[in-house]
Amino acid sequence: MENGGHAMTTAVGDPAAGRAATGPAGSVDELVGGTPLLRVPLPGAARLLAKLEMANPLCSVKDRAALYMMRAAEEAGLLPPTGGTVVECSSGSTGISLAALCARRGHRCVIVMPDNASEERRLILRKLGAEVHLVPHRDGLPAAWAYAEDLRRSLPGAWMPRQDRNPANVRAHYETTGPEIWEATGGRVDVLVCGVGTGGTLTGTARYLKERTALHVVAVEPARSAVLSGGEPGPHGIPGIGAGYVSDITDLTLVDEVVAVTDEDAAATADEVTRATGLPVGVSSGAAAWAGRAVAARPRWAGATVVTVFPDSGERYLSAAR
Repeated sequence: MENGGHAMTTAVGDPAAGRAATGPAGSVDELVGGTPLLRVPLPGAARLLAKLEMANPLCSVKDRAALYMMRAAEEAGLLPPTGGTVVECSSGSTGISLAALCARRGHRCVIVMPDNASEERRLILRKLGAEVHLVPHRDGLPAAWAYAEDLRRSLPGAWMPRQDRNPANVRAHYETTGPEIWEATGGRVDVLVCGVGTGGTLTGTARYLKERTALHVVAVEPARSAVLSGGEPGPHGIPGIGAGYVSDITDLTLVDEVVAVTDEDAAATADEVTRATGLPVGVSSGAAAWAGRAVAARPRWAGATVVTVFPDSGERYLSAAR
C-alpha cells in the first residue's frame, strides 16, 4: 500500500495535482494539498519550519484525510456518486472538510460534535449544508462516537468514515504530506513535531519520512489529557488534538518522544505566531509551535531542521478566545 513515493506530484486526479497544475482546478478536490513550508520567526526557533495546512481549500489539514477517505468509499461502492449520506463524529475540522466534499457531490452530511465547539465551526458546517448534532463534551469522545454510530444505523445506507480507524486517513499523509515535506526540505529533515488527534497526520507523515532518513518524531498532546504520556484523559482547551484515547490508526512505534503542552502555552504561542507571521493560526498550531521551539532549542538539535505541522487557521476559534 505504502510505496507511493513522489507520484503525488504528477498523478492525474491526485489530491496534490491541482496545486502543481498550470490550468484552473476543476473542483475543490484538486485544491487539496501542496501547502507551503514557512520558517517560523520566533525567538529560539531559528531552524523551525511549519507546514501551513491553512492553505488547503477548507483551511485545515483534515482536507487531505477527508478526501482520501471519501474517495476510498466511492471506489469500494460504499458511497454512490451522488445522493448518499455521510455521518461522522468530529470536533470540527474533519466535519467541515467532509461537508464541503459532500456539498460538491450532492450528499447529505450529518456531523456529531461536542457542544463546546466554537460558534464559527458550527456556522461553517451549516453554511456548507451539514446537519449538526451537539453532544455533551464532558462525556468524552467515546460517547460522541457511540451517538454517531447510533445515528448512522438509523439512516439507511449511511456511510461513516470513522477517521480514527480509517487507513485512508494515514494513507493521505503517507502519499501527500510526507512527500511534500521531503521535497520542500530537499530531503534534509531531522525532527518532525506533530500534534496527535486521530494520529493520521503523524503516522502517515512519520512513516514516509522514517523510511528515508533517521527522523526523530515528537508527538504533541494537551497536558490536561496526556494519554500518550501515561496520564488520564480529560477536557482541555486545544481543539483538534488530545482525543483522550489512542486511536486504532496511531502507530506508537513511530514516536520517539511525547511533549505535553498546557492550554495556556498553546494559546499564548498561537498569538505569538500570529503576531510574528501575520497569519491567524489555531490553538493546536500554537501547541505545535511551543513544542517545536522547545525541541529546536536543545543542544542535540543545534543546526538541525525541525519541521512541524500547523493544522489550521485560527479564524474558526475567535469566539472561543473572547
